[in-house]
Amino acid sequence: MVNISRIWILSTVWLSAISAANLFVSPSGSDDADGLTENTALLTLGAAQLKARDLISDLQSDFYVYVAPGTYTLTEPLVFESKDSGSNGHRVIWQATDTVNGANISAGVQITDWTYYDQDNNIWKANVPKDLKSFHFYVNQKHAQRAQYGLSRDSLTLTEKGFNINDENVQFLARLPGIEKGQLRSRGSWTDRYMTIESVQDNDLIMANPSFNNNIIGYDTFINPSASYNALWLENVLGILDSVNEYYLDEDASVVYYKPDDGVNMNDQYAVLPTLEVLLIVAGTYDEPVHDLTFQGFNYMHTTWNQPSSNLGFVDQQTGGYLGQSEVTSNWTSLFPFWYQVPGSVQASAVKNLSFLNGSFSAIAGGLGVGNDPNACASPGVGLGASNVLIAGMLFHQTGSQPITIGGVRADAHHPSDLRMVNEFITVTENIFFDYGYTFSSVGAILITYTTGSIISHNDISNAPYSGICWGYGWGSNDAGGSPEYESRGLYAYQPKYETPTTLKDGTITGNIISNFGTLHYDEGAIYTLSDSPNTQINENCLWNCPHPATLYHDEGSRGYSDFDNVCATGNGYWLDRNEYSLATTGNLTVYNNWVQGDSEDGTNQYGDDVYGNTAWNGDFSTLAQQYQDYCYYAGIPPSERSSRLAQSYPVSGP
Repeated sequence: MVNISRIWILSTVWLSAISAANLFVSPSGSDDADGLTENTALLTLGAAQLKARDLISDLQSDFYVYVAPGTYTLTEPLVFESKDSGSNGHRVIWQATDTVNGANISAGVQITDWTYYDQDNNIWKANVPKDLKSFHFYVNQKHAQRAQYGLSRDSLTLTEKGFNINDENVQFLARLPGIEKGQLRSRGSWTDRYMTIESVQDNDLIMANPSFNNNIIGYDTFINPSASYNALWLENVLGILDSVNEYYLDEDASVVYYKPDDGVNMNDQYAVLPTLEVLLIVAGTYDEPVHDLTFQGFNYMHTTWNQPSSNLGFVDQQTGGYLGQSEVTSNWTSLFPFWYQVPGSVQASAVKNLSFLNGSFSAIAGGLGVGNDPNACASPGVGLGASNVLIAGMLFHQTGSQPITIGGVRADAHHPSDLRMVNEFITVTENIFFDYGYTFSSVGAILITYTTGSIISHNDISNAPYSGICWGYGWGSNDAGGSPEYESRGLYAYQPKYETPTTLKDGTITGNIISNFGTLHYDEGAIYTLSDSPNTQINENCLWNCPHPATLYHDEGSRGYSDFDNVCATGNGYWLDRNEYSLATTGNLTVYNNWVQGDSEDGTNQYGDDVYGNTAWNGDFSTLAQQYQDYCYYAGIPPSERSSRLAQSYPVSGP
């Protein structure tokens, strides 16, 4: 069996020694204890939270809640409100005492007592708790894949109510037991969509609405994916379970089926079904934000998000934005101002001076959502309003969706009706990201939509299905004066054409290392930007082993960026891509003193760009100027931590 207490190795740089006061929690404790010593530790995090509230209203020093190693399984989310804040300028610090392995916070039920369902094909089954529904299943701390069958798009013909299976070779699918509970999944250039089957008539798949109608309008859709890397599957039918790591959950019979590697005994594996969609909610109000609070050394794991299996499906648009309306529409533009956001498994809104340090997000559905729109915040979260938030020293791996999402996408995110809604001064630094986006692959490691004064620095990103770092949102449509492109689409019949700038400005993207991105999609960049972001600098990043299409990609509306002192080594794409044309507002970009490899920049300087002093080189990294070798060596997490954390291989050695 996998020992989950030793899955992630944590950095110790942010951890502090045990302090004299405060509370203790342990898997061997008791909620009847006082919690004041290690020998009288409390058992649950919830009991410790209630106890702490009685002790933190008038702090004279930082207050620690020390959490011993082990797995703390939740039956409901932990909700931190203003009464859980620090006081008198001192912090409340929830800290795992094991600075190497941390402490696990899980919403999972371990599945045991496996027997063979089909021994010849090595398919196992096990009972699960009655009425448990989950879009996710984890085996040995990795995402299992729902049973799926690859389809050619030519094998389906669009009908008024769904699709006809026209290919005789795959018409057997329409007669599989349980097909009416299946789904279609479409991966396009920048979207990853799910559409739910309602019923089957002969060879016709009758699809549920609104997932059907709303998934065939707009761009990069089910029926018209853009560019390459498009793929289509039937999923979630027992009869197509035939590949290693596939599973099927029969929610009616409360049985899960799974196919492991040959020779693997499922009774020796760590298999978990999640029971909650959210683990942790940090939810203040604009009048009383949660403040001066730290979570240090926790491994967040085992959540689900079940909405995609409903009639809504998942009408993906890009980087966690989706159409979540229950109404059917034929007018994609009318919904553009009203996109939803995929919720995080850990959520924070209306907060100030909040830190998430060390630990990990792994074997989990959602990532970390900070200052997202209200629709992405579970009760009592109000959305937005995040100020001075630090996310540092963490590992994001095996997430279902976007590891980190900062900011919202609706009107109050970019033109707040209350200034306390502004997201500002968010720092994301020294984190590691790889192999994520298993449910929705159209995600970046880090997305910042609309913030002021935020920093993304010294992160290590590799094996990314879509872009590495995504900065900005709205495609220029919400910027001052609007966008001629979106005016031509009729957008401003459904939202204002704003005359004032958005809150996106004064950003820094520096010292990050990003490699092997775009493994499952196409229209992306190692660093990808949207919309006007005045006084935003992109510098000293090492962007390498990037197959396509661009290391630096300034998409629609990108303005106000300065790209300098970066190393840009792309294989088959542009080192600089500028989506500039007469109706777009992209332009006024300053790009200089970069060392570049790959095709020359895409775009021209006719839109006010200033591109100069960039050096093309064709050798290996040892032929870079020493200054630029140093940029690559010092990008990502500190060199002293790379051997003890899961850092990627570097293209240069140290000085």
